[in-house]
Amino acid sequence: MARLDTDLVTWRRSLHEIPEPGFAEVKTSAYVREVLEGFGLRVKTYAKTGLVGEIVGKRGSGPVIALRADMDGLPLQEASGESFSSRHPGMMHACGHDIHMAVLLGTARALLAQADFPGRIRLVFQPSEEGPESGARALIEEGALTGVDGIIGLHVWSHEPAGTVAMRAGAMMASADTFEIEVEGRGGHGSEPHTARDAILIASQIVVNLQQIVSRRLTPLEPCVVSVGRVEAGAASNIIAESARMSGTVRTFSAVAQETVEREMIRIATATAAMHGARADVRYHRGVPAVINDGPVIDAWRAALRGTVATSEPLPAMASEDYSLYLNQVPGAFVFLGGRPEGEVFPHHSPHFRVSEDCLPVGVETMVRGARTLLAHPDVLERAR
Repeated sequence: MARLDTDLVTWRRSLHEIPEPGFAEVKTSAYVREVLEGFGLRVKTYAKTGLVGEIVGKRGSGPVIALRADMDGLPLQEASGESFSSRHPGMMHACGHDIHMAVLLGTARALLAQADFPGRIRLVFQPSEEGPESGARALIEEGALTGVDGIIGLHVWSHEPAGTVAMRAGAMMASADTFEIEVEGRGGHGSEPHTARDAILIASQIVVNLQQIVSRRLTPLEPCVVSVGRVEAGAASNIIAESARMSGTVRTFSAVAQETVEREMIRIATATAAMHGARADVRYHRGVPAVINDGPVIDAWRAALRGTVATSEPLPAMASEDYSLYLNQVPGAFVFLGGRPEGEVFPHHSPHFRVSEDCLPVGVETMVRGARTLLAHPDVLERAR
């Protein structure tokens, strides 16, 4: 295992140095392809830069289990201080996708060396998880999941201790919707507010009133986040703004909560604007759904890790993942790979983001055991359907 551990670090650091945007992971895709073909695997291209390869077990027919890693970086200038920091200005692997790719490469090699299983393993290296266009959706549309019976995946999590895996049945990560609200009032001179319809004042009240959706329109037992992340208005200090624009995100775990937020947002924004003699236009966009893990898969995976990898049961995360689109197609699960580094812990999507590489062999062990368990026990997938 020592050689594999060295390779894991090499793969991870090499990939960390070349982060690229979604559907433009050209160098990344070439690097991964070279490693996979070095293993003797045939690799197909999907969704511009995505890669799919298969490992055929030596014990005849059986399930097809997909293992997924995402490939894209984020538009950030790296400030982590790592010796292997990004060589691409303005781009960084600030969410651990380099870890995911290295883990899946290590998993592929481990499974090739222990191919005494029935069925097949499908290795899915997905472009563009960060969006705005979903790489998972593109892969599904192009047939990368055709014939797959189940899928597992992981995401490194800097908040969990390195060497551990956090897993839970049911809700794991939230859906991600976005919205834009435009307020149209009437501009005027700052000294004569009575002659205007102040769009900034109206927009401010809308921002405050939107928070009442979570506190007063949803049950306290239903997790939900409504966040306004951007507000634009005004041209000068002595001019009352005629219009204002805001945008934000909504995170939920159920269709009921999602529908309630959309309905109440439209009602609150339009009524608040109307109270001031103005108008508000709301555009609500449904994003990727929530990641909902199948209980039988989680139970079997946790049992397979017992005595080898320490596991915990986390609270659901309000972050989102387009992995949910795979789970809408086939049974499976998604877990968090602990990667807390020494020293200060920075959040994902921070230019200072770092991960402990001690998580790499743990990730491989986790994926290998999960894959082999589902191959050996197809009844688990049947129960999850």
